[in-house]
Amino acid sequence: MRTLSRVVAIVILAVTLTSPIALAQRQPVPPWREPLPPARSTAEIVVGETTVPVELAIARDEQTLGLGYRNSLDPDAGMLFVFEEASPRTFWMMGMRFCLDIIWVTGNEIVGAAESVCPPPAGTDASDYPSYPSDEPVTHVLEVNAGWLEAHGYGPGTPVEMPAGLK
Repeated sequence: MRTLSRVVAIVILAVTLTSPIALAQRQPVPPWREPLPPARSTAEIVVGETTVPVELAIARDEQTLGLGYRNSLDPDAGMLFVFEEASPRTFWMMGMRFCLDIIWVTGNEIVGAAESVCPPPAGTDASDYPSYPSDEPVTHVLEVNAGWLEAHGYGPGTPVEMPAGLK
């Protein structure tokens, strides 16, 4: 009887240590499974005649993360990067999982864009990621799903209206 009790105890211990829950607790969590940071502030802007709900990237850490490590963006939504001063800006697709239009804005109008840019293939070294610079100093950068500009017929010269606190 004592031997049977030991065998049962060993089996129970083995099952407990190899259960999916126990294994998950011992393995590091991959970045895409970590919780997202707290929700960002939001606003609505108007590009041309289209109202666009945007998440705001104002703080440096928000701008660094951008839309990285997300699987998608709502079809008519975007992320608006707000800078205090006009300056040339360069963006890249670090951590991105989907394609974007990166829209350069200053003086309340679109001044250029990097259209339908996509993340590089998996395994690409960060030093080999392409970068997308603005052609001139900008105060805001709007990221939307790839093809959004073309679908709406917008480009340089299109007016962009923002709430007073974002200008």
